[in-house]
Amino acid sequence: MFRVKSLTYIKNVIPILLLSKSKLEVKKMRFTKITFQTVTFLLMLLTLLSFLMIPFTVDSISVTSSNTLDNYGNLLQYEWPQIHGDSGFTRYSEGPAPESADVLWKTTIEGIESYVAAFNGKIFVTTATDVIALDKDTGAIIWNTTLPDRQRWPAVFKIDDIHLIISNYCLETETGNILWTSEEFSAKVSNWAESVYSTEEKMFYTQGDSTVLAWNFTDVSSPPKLEWEVYISGATGSGTGIQYGNGRIFPGTFEPHQMALNASTGEVLWDVETTGAMCFSGSYYEGKLLKAGEQDNTFYCFDAETGNILWKYNPGTQLGYWVSGSAVAYDIVYEINKDGHLYALDVNTGNLIWKFQGADYIYWPGWPVVGDGKVYATVGQRVSIHPYTLEYGESRFVCLDAYTGNLIWELPIEAYAPRESTAIAYGNLYIIPGYIEEFKMNSYVTENEVWAIGRQSWALWRGDSENTGTGKSGPTNLNLKWKFNAGGGIVSTPCIVDGRVYFGSQNKNIYCIDAKNGDFLWSYAIGSRIKSSPAVVNGKVYVGPDDGYVYCLDAFDGSFIWKTYAGGFIGAHFDAVTGIRSSPIVVNNKVYVGSLDTKMYCLDAENGFVIWSYKTNGPITSSPAFSDSAIYVTSQEPSSGALYKLDATDGNMIWKMNITYIYSADRGIDLHVSPTVADGMVFIASNKDEYHGINATTGEIVWTFVTARGTEDAGGYLVGSTSYHDGKLFVIDMFFITAINASNGAVIWKSWQGTELYASPTYADGKVYVATDRRLFYVLNASDGKRLSFFEPASNSWSSPALYEGRMYIGNNDWNLYCFNDYPITQGTISLVLDKNEIQQGESITGCGQISPAIAYVPIDVSLIKPDGTLTNHEVTANSDGTFCINYTLDTVGQWTISISCSGVSYSLQRVDFPLVVVEKQENVTPDQTKPETEEPSNGQGSTIPADYLIVLFVLILVAIGAVFAYIILKRKKSGSPVLISD
Repeated sequence: MFRVKSLTYIKNVIPILLLSKSKLEVKKMRFTKITFQTVTFLLMLLTLLSFLMIPFTVDSISVTSSNTLDNYGNLLQYEWPQIHGDSGFTRYSEGPAPESADVLWKTTIEGIESYVAAFNGKIFVTTATDVIALDKDTGAIIWNTTLPDRQRWPAVFKIDDIHLIISNYCLETETGNILWTSEEFSAKVSNWAESVYSTEEKMFYTQGDSTVLAWNFTDVSSPPKLEWEVYISGATGSGTGIQYGNGRIFPGTFEPHQMALNASTGEVLWDVETTGAMCFSGSYYEGKLLKAGEQDNTFYCFDAETGNILWKYNPGTQLGYWVSGSAVAYDIVYEINKDGHLYALDVNTGNLIWKFQGADYIYWPGWPVVGDGKVYATVGQRVSIHPYTLEYGESRFVCLDAYTGNLIWELPIEAYAPRESTAIAYGNLYIIPGYIEEFKMNSYVTENEVWAIGRQSWALWRGDSENTGTGKSGPTNLNLKWKFNAGGGIVSTPCIVDGRVYFGSQNKNIYCIDAKNGDFLWSYAIGSRIKSSPAVVNGKVYVGPDDGYVYCLDAFDGSFIWKTYAGGFIGAHFDAVTGIRSSPIVVNNKVYVGSLDTKMYCLDAENGFVIWSYKTNGPITSSPAFSDSAIYVTSQEPSSGALYKLDATDGNMIWKMNITYIYSADRGIDLHVSPTVADGMVFIASNKDEYHGINATTGEIVWTFVTARGTEDAGGYLVGSTSYHDGKLFVIDMFFITAINASNGAVIWKSWQGTELYASPTYADGKVYVATDRRLFYVLNASDGKRLSFFEPASNSWSSPALYEGRMYIGNNDWNLYCFNDYPITQGTISLVLDKNEIQQGESITGCGQISPAIAYVPIDVSLIKPDGTLTNHEVTANSDGTFCINYTLDTVGQWTISISCSGVSYSLQRVDFPLVVVEKQENVTPDQTKPETEEPSNGQGSTIPADYLIVLFVLILVAIGAVFAYIILKRKKSGSPVLISD
């Protein structure tokens, strides 16, 4: 375009220069002006052209490695600073959210009322008289401030990093001290009249008597001043929530119209008529106001700037009413209707994406909340009476897949609907259970508790430092979600922390993969096959000492931090083919691990320095247990095994108990079972197929249980450790899994498995998880040992089951790490068509594809695998019909692979790979050009000036010279100087 315009200009200028002498005389003043303009323009043009002809290079798009699942960074950034999460009432959290119903803690607060807020690393709840700050991880009360006046449904709002507001009080966030009290302002929240604070405007908007009031919070050190007050037709003190969005306020009203006000001045920007009352809350989202009308059973989408109604949706149900607020994320808006359904609508079109059937009828629906691809909501109330059948409902709180509406989990509770006391913050779901009182319907009762539902990490090989082998929850049905090929058998029991799985492989590598989809994140090689399990604590991975060293790696990227010598590699012989090795545990910033060099080590977790070591009389293959500042560990000694109790601080021996076991020169020595500590007892086994219950204080044997194989000459079968829960031990009993009473060793039940058992069983939520040596995984009922489900992998497992977010993870000798969840996975396909299969270095590759079945707005994981095998992970979002496109610039020559997958909590589309070749960039050479034998050196960038640019430059120089010459002629004419013209 530049060249065309330049040549056009030259074409128009040259005739001017060729005008006749007489014409020049007549128009010399006009021509002088034109000449000056021409010269000026040409100089500018030449300057611009010089810039265009300076050789330059364009860097390719910089791509950084990221974890598509859990790369959330510091969880403290994911707050819930006011009752509906943000000022737009989206009720959405950008951070992680729980995939299982694992209750991390419950805290009793007598008289607790509705609404939860979360910020500054704390949880805030209220009673009618108090505001209470809780520890986000434990639920412990940090501070409790009693307010001078009694409130109804008070709510907490974050104003800035050091101030919070509740009612007409301002408190210091860290201490709860009352800083000031206002006689005029009150952030009251009553009868669904929700106030809102805007950090952008530094204004607080509250509901007055048929008005909206705006309070100036520019100076938080003193009570706010009233900035403006605007009358809202149809507004009252009830059911008229206020939302903020992009400089606008959207108040509610009991009349059929919706208004928008200027947030700074209160000026009415638009007022649009509807066919139903617009009294309840909506959501502001990307330039749209999404809000439901009540009596007309119609959901509206307004253009927030103009008020134009973009679309409407009416479910057409006989019992349909919208009487609560919405949540919005992923271009989908979610709301519960009194007809018992939770609806998911396309934000752009209003089309129904999915609906979930809850109760047949809900008296007062609550507000859903959304985060991490999941929707949480109360969809059933126990006192709701169906108007037609007069049947009661039931309490039901669900977690759904946000893209498909598939059920993930549910609890028989209500989240204090209709005030849906839920908040997603710090990766957890905080909830106040409650219910509507029967026959009153306007009386709301809580359970006087606040719950935290979230992820419990499986950070150590048996879940905790006592080696109980107990998790929060696991699947009942072993539905395969994914499997990851590690290139070698997996004896190591995986650890799962912050959405990442860590384990070792027989191919001498430690792996880190994505817990949701099994995507590779990093690996680190050590000097031997890995038979121990890692520990993952405080962002670090601790491994070893399989090759005689204990390693510490960065949990995020696998980078080396330190390693400590622990005896070097020892090729010891053991009769047990499973080859157990000691796995580290980390407690109080110390790493405890045993070694084949006969020593028990205590290392500084930060730098690997040896704090103390204790030498036993034999190799240590078991993993230590920690309880009450003591370490328990077994050693395989020449004539008798031994259980040691050591002081965890200095390593001094507290007591030692000999364990009789079978020894012979040809069989070696086997004492692999790690101790389990619970209820003041230590539980251990010998290779004589005996279990012992030992007094943890004295080291005396309290009881002995002899397994089904237990004879004088038997032995070597007990390798797996025990699992403990609530007074019961679940143990390997040759071909049985047996539950015994932990206090006396009495058998509760035996469950015949029909094959050898080596791996440690795991307990969670009334279920026992077992891996047999004949290619079977079992889920057993913990009450009677009956089988609930099974799965047959390709080989046997010596790895033990690990549990995280309701899923089971286990390694196998077929080289795969398996992940199972509790619900059927929707399997599908993913396709991609690239615009080319070979590109030059620095060029872009474009492709478009389709997922089937189509899932609206679902995230798609894209991995770019470079020629050297390293990869970068990216994410694109599918359209409403499941289509998607990608575009990347590739700057490395060689064979690339574009790998694409799509998986969520209830669906999985198998990963597919697309090869691509990047070749060296070729210079553009026209067919009739001959490359000279020698080239003049360029400016060092290797670029040349195009020929057409040279032509334009040459013409422009001629024009400039001609213009200057013409100007000189005119100047001399004007001055009377003679002009000499040659023939």
